[in-house]
Amino acid sequence: MNENKLYIAFVWHMHQPYYKDTINNLSLFPWVRLHAIKNYYNMVSILRDFPKIKQTFNLVPSLLMQIEEYLNGTTTDLWLEYTLKKVEDLNENERKFIKDNFFLLNKEKMGFIFDRFKELYDKKLKNEDYSNQDYLDLQVLYNLAWFDPEFREKDEFLRGLCKKGRFFNEEEKVKLIEKQFYIIKNLFSLYKEMQDSGQIEITFSPFFHPILPLLVSTENAKISTPDLPLPSFSFSYPEDAKAQIILGKEYYKKIFSREPIGMWPSEEAVSPEVIVLCSELNIKWIITDEKILGKTIRKEMVRNSNGNILNPEILYKPYRVNINGKEVNVVFRDQFLSDRIGFVYMNMDPYDAAKDLYERIIKIKDRLPMDQSYLLTIALDGENCWEYYDNDGRDFLRHLYTLIEDSNEVETTTVGEFILKNPPKDTLNYIFTGSWINADLTTWIGELEENLAWDYLSLVRAYLERGIKKAYFDKNSLDWKSLWAAEGSDWFWWYGDDQDSGHDEVFDYIFRVHLKNVFKSIDKDYPTFLDFPIVFKNPIWKSREFFIFTPKIDGKVSFQDEWVLSSLNLLEEDGLIKRIYYGYDLENLYIRIDIKNGKASDFFDKGISLKLNFRDYTKEMLSLEISKDNKTSLSEDIFWALDEIFEIRIPLNIVFLHNEKLLLDIQLLKDTKVLESYPKDSKGFMVRKPGFLEELITKLYFQRLNKEKVAVIESFILKRKEGEFYNLYTKVVIENKTFNNNMDLSFSGDIIKVRKIIYLDEFILFLQALRDLNIFLLSNYTIFYPFAYSVKLNNVYILKPKNSMKRFINAYMSKCGGDKNLNIEMEKLGSIEIYGL
Repeated sequence: MNENKLYIAFVWHMHQPYYKDTINNLSLFPWVRLHAIKNYYNMVSILRDFPKIKQTFNLVPSLLMQIEEYLNGTTTDLWLEYTLKKVEDLNENERKFIKDNFFLLNKEKMGFIFDRFKELYDKKLKNEDYSNQDYLDLQVLYNLAWFDPEFREKDEFLRGLCKKGRFFNEEEKVKLIEKQFYIIKNLFSLYKEMQDSGQIEITFSPFFHPILPLLVSTENAKISTPDLPLPSFSFSYPEDAKAQIILGKEYYKKIFSREPIGMWPSEEAVSPEVIVLCSELNIKWIITDEKILGKTIRKEMVRNSNGNILNPEILYKPYRVNINGKEVNVVFRDQFLSDRIGFVYMNMDPYDAAKDLYERIIKIKDRLPMDQSYLLTIALDGENCWEYYDNDGRDFLRHLYTLIEDSNEVETTTVGEFILKNPPKDTLNYIFTGSWINADLTTWIGELEENLAWDYLSLVRAYLERGIKKAYFDKNSLDWKSLWAAEGSDWFWWYGDDQDSGHDEVFDYIFRVHLKNVFKSIDKDYPTFLDFPIVFKNPIWKSREFFIFTPKIDGKVSFQDEWVLSSLNLLEEDGLIKRIYYGYDLENLYIRIDIKNGKASDFFDKGISLKLNFRDYTKEMLSLEISKDNKTSLSEDIFWALDEIFEIRIPLNIVFLHNEKLLLDIQLLKDTKVLESYPKDSKGFMVRKPGFLEELITKLYFQRLNKEKVAVIESFILKRKEGEFYNLYTKVVIENKTFNNNMDLSFSGDIIKVRKIIYLDEFILFLQALRDLNIFLLSNYTIFYPFAYSVKLNNVYILKPKNSMKRFINAYMSKCGGDKNLNIEMEKLGSIEIYGL
């Protein structure tokens, strides 16, 4: 390489989170498909016109997998489905979806270049009705707007649609989607061809884009931010970090038929443990941010008022990082220049912007001693910024590439090629733990929503870890893909107040769907806390745990919040029923059904009857058929009312004879013919026999947002040789927050005393996991607790384990005489007592 030249490595990061609900094979956003026909295609295709320009592309494996799933027909999205559906066949919900969601793009730069698109948007703002032709034109224009503008201009059919501008037909719409899939089908071969030619290098990331230092341990967040509030339950699974890297490498090899040498750690988040993992997995180089270098060498990258770095010889070269003999090469990007492409140049004339960047690069060269070959690394998101540029940034890039190709002072390279020819001369024996954002990890952990999401993940992961050890399920059937997808960074990025997607509730829903799918794969009921939205701004409730409440059974909504504590199931598909609510107090089960059109009483006047079927997982336990005239045929203890809505009260002792859990399905019948059944997509609505634990959870639910109240937990934990932990006794006091004094204290050889203070919403999660998963987490301990029942004595809630656990603990304590040392009464052994409510 020529030491008189400055070498530039452009690294473009291509990533979308795993939007897919694997149970329903539905991607909940269309961005993979739409970015594929724009930036994933044109960022590489443009290089055919600039053979001297070399680039590095980072393709996240979960993105590649989603592209593959579109191609093999195992993924679709509602935007695609509602585009392909003939306009005359669209129902009202689908038409509303199109009107609400087919304007999701940069309207000024992408949409309003079509006059008809602007016309349709104005019509929407005025709340005017759309004709069938309006919907058809919007279907076509929205998809047309996402194509790479140069492809749109070169392709005769697309160019014809642009010229036509309106009055599209169904055949044109179908052909438009075929054009999309033509591009998507050829993406992998395009990248492979360009990499095989040596013009580009393709790198990978951990499969589902997790924050590796946080998978290793959430405690790593405190390295940069010592006072950061962490989740209640510690997450530490370095084996998951390793698995994500291995899975990413294997997928890369499958697509590109070669071994990757470079990796972009998700969000450029690194730590010493990440270096060790990468070295062990034969990764030759990784990339992170200049701020990480500054923190590592304890020397800030100082810039003058024009943004020019004053000590360029420090930043513009690769380093070798050696952690206890484990080595990886690391390049540190120039954040200032990367951010100018990402956030500044779209506001400038394309040529002026390209000239500004080129001149800044020349100034860097002029400030370097040029005693060796130096590398300037410009690395950023390669897809999202371009929609803010005119013409999708094509003019800017063409001007920039022309300036560089014609230059005798600078030359582009791939990172891998530069390191191969210029092995690092400088070695670092440490690397700071952080990411590209402020050299810390606070974007993904520390806020209330973020921490609660980590708690959800920790509980599920701990349950699976124990289940695998104990062979509670076939580990080969476990949907690891959904678990690892939930470990992805994007869900945590959008939680909290520091980032806002405008659709945070959807990201929250996807995160919880991934975790639910893990349980479905092993044929286990998922824990009810996964029905609890973490985002409460516009929460998506599909179903939820119901709380203790007592409605008035009169066939009317007696007051606004009468059923607010019930489980709500919104039935969005076409059907006769609008909503189903169910819930309980400690004596009765309550069910409410709302009819879609009109009053429930009018509905039953048409001779339609209702059937409620209660069953366990194998057989029917109780069936009740209700029509307008059979009121006397039911048990006199069952009471129902029919007016605006249908409501029924059923004593628990009639429903729950032997089982603690039952499944409920609801049928509508005309004579003996079944018209509809609910739910349509699962085994049934799960109904649980309530006890004092549910009463306790209800009380806590009403106080959960009061951050002045905390749960002070003191536990005595028994550790056994096989690595199992059991609850000897736990006392919880709900009190005002006055101090924070968490501690672990070894009490004796086998017994550990743990004290922990958590907020009430976290304590609700603690109780739900205890009941549903038979575990609870304290500090780094997963405590097995086979919950049996709850009682209430003198306003103290007492949770009791199953008899087998009580016998085991009693036998152990009697043998060692430890109960005297612990000062715990024998009858309290195994119990969890909650005071203060």
